[in-house]
Amino acid sequence: MGSFTDKLNDLEATIKVLRSETESGQRSPEWFAQRLGKFTGSKISDLMKCGRSTAKKEWDAPEKIFDLGAGALSYIYAKAKERQRNKVIESATTAAMRYGIENETTLKDLYMSENNDLRFEEVGFLEFIEGIAGASGDGKIFSDKEIYGVELKCATTWEQFYNRTEVEMNPSHMDFWQLQSEMLAMNVGKIIYIVAEPSESIFEPNITDYSKKIVYASELHQAAIIKRCEFGDKIIKEYLKGKNIFSKCVEIASLT
Repeated sequence: MGSFTDKLNDLEATIKVLRSETESGQRSPEWFAQRLGKFTGSKISDLMKCGRSTAKKEWDAPEKIFDLGAGALSYIYAKAKERQRNKVIESATTAAMRYGIENETTLKDLYMSENNDLRFEEVGFLEFIEGIAGASGDGKIFSDKEIYGVELKCATTWEQFYNRTEVEMNPSHMDFWQLQSEMLAMNVGKIIYIVAEPSESIFEPNITDYSKKIVYASELHQAAIIKRCEFGDKIIKEYLKGKNIFSKCVEIASLT
């Protein structure tokens, strides 16, 4: 167990991050209210989980939309309860999460300092299906010729850096679905995905290098996101009628 001083320092760090998040809009009452009961970009990958019967099929197969994996079912249920109880269960902020939150601005400033012909603009939570789903990209970048989104990630280990930068950007990639949902929300055709190399210690951050790649919108997968969100919303609305257990609501929604 850590010493009292260690625990106190950890608590102070958490308070510092929560305060900065609230000031920037994240984790503020308004931010939670915007997201309550809606499918959001950071968790869209859960919503897109499928069962074994359609796992290897492409997303243009109609039956794949309705084949919900365990992760999708639990996520839809969580959103149903948020709407029913009118509250969001706030998760704990880990050291790794704090590192990412605290250093995304450093990463953005580093990138923009090396590309001073570009202009950065922050964006908040933007819906891509009204009342049902949205995403919070890290911002938009404006050049003389185009506008595109930006997503910033701060890796805490080389393994995580590998998973984000070396693994092919397809539906199996850890951030693929989030990026596609953010492009939908920001109404852009591409997003620059910037991943900072890990610092030697997350407690003494020193971000000096990063990897970047352009990720393009996929009509096939964005259409699948919209259909899966709409299906999830049907399940939630059936559940909120209060007549059936959740599993029965899934069955009813599948037939309508």
